[in-house]
Amino acid sequence: MKNYLKVFLLFVSILLEYGGLNAQGVKVTGAITDATSGETLPGVTVVLRGSTSTGTISDASGNYSITLPDNTGAVLQFSLLGFQTQSVAVQGKNIVNVRLEQDVQSLSEVVVVAYGTAKKATLTTAQIGVSEKQIQETVNTTIEQAIQGRAAGVYITQNSGQPGGAISVNIRGVNSINGSNEPLYVIDGVQIKGASDASQGGNNPLSGLNPSDIADMQILQGPSASALYGSAATNGVILITTKRGREGDLKIDYGYLLTQQEPPKSLPVMNLQQYAQMQYEYKGDDNTPVQFLDPSLLGPGTDWQSELFKRSAMYKHSLSLGGGSEKLTYYLSGEYLNQDGVAEGSGFKRYGIRLNLDNKAYDWLTVGVNMSYNL
Repeated sequence: MKNYLKVFLLFVSILLEYGGLNAQGVKVTGAITDATSGETLPGVTVVLRGSTSTGTISDASGNYSITLPDNTGAVLQFSLLGFQTQSVAVQGKNIVNVRLEQDVQSLSEVVVVAYGTAKKATLTTAQIGVSEKQIQETVNTTIEQAIQGRAAGVYITQNSGQPGGAISVNIRGVNSINGSNEPLYVIDGVQIKGASDASQGGNNPLSGLNPSDIADMQILQGPSASALYGSAATNGVILITTKRGREGDLKIDYGYLLTQQEPPKSLPVMNLQQYAQMQYEYKGDDNTPVQFLDPSLLGPGTDWQSELFKRSAMYKHSLSLGGGSEKLTYYLSGEYLNQDGVAEGSGFKRYGIRLNLDNKAYDWLTVGVNMSYNL
């Protein structure tokens, strides 16, 4: 009888263990490797598609283990920075090995650096880029406005309400107590120092550059910034590359911009009669001589906010020509900008012309000329 009881209890424990395993789900394991080199990939994120709580990460050897509620219709998603995300159907398997393909599209882009050009994949320093397309998305009077809001860690401060006035540019991590925080600007290889008195609302030496002529901007900081420019690049460098002609037929671009600028919202203030009444009551209490003996004789006075601020227009004409042959390419542009300020007596006008020529004299020698004039 005792032997039968032992067999019965063993049978019950097996059933309970089998049921517990079913309740825990199905375990799926596998190895993750690089499809190009065949090396194992640690740190790969493995998640059950459609679930927010079922997931794991591959270990140092590229192996993973995940428990799924069901392995019949489950789909696992594998992702790792620098590799293409891959989804694999389990299809009832308990072992699923995966080979991830490298994502080289973003790493093959060429960017401008202080000492020439380099691929993003080989770039070892922090660098922020602003493309021509990003610049054209908004209305920009000066190049600092083209950077504002598009480059992380770059802070733009408007120091003057005057259109075309000085703007302070500060790259994160750079700060000087006594000196200027302005970066060094390099336009097609020509160095231009930012306004040293920008914080006092001085002139903007870069206001003459037409943002429509910019093909690319790169913001550098650290060793890559000072590699070529030395101590002048202590506060960082903003590399600006203007547009150049391309081999082919003549291409003509014309742009016209018209926008209306709204004045600031008027502040509620007293008119002349209300101000006179206030002065009469305030000074009359202590028998101090008052300036306004009878405020009721006064009118409302002048609303100086309405007189000073007004709606104003800004319009811009731009024309560019580009093209060339196998040996000679050219880019010619002209611009007229007229920005009336919302404050009476303020405004900004710019006349500019630019010519970029490139002559391929030999296979090993290219001669370029950059000329610009603005008023």
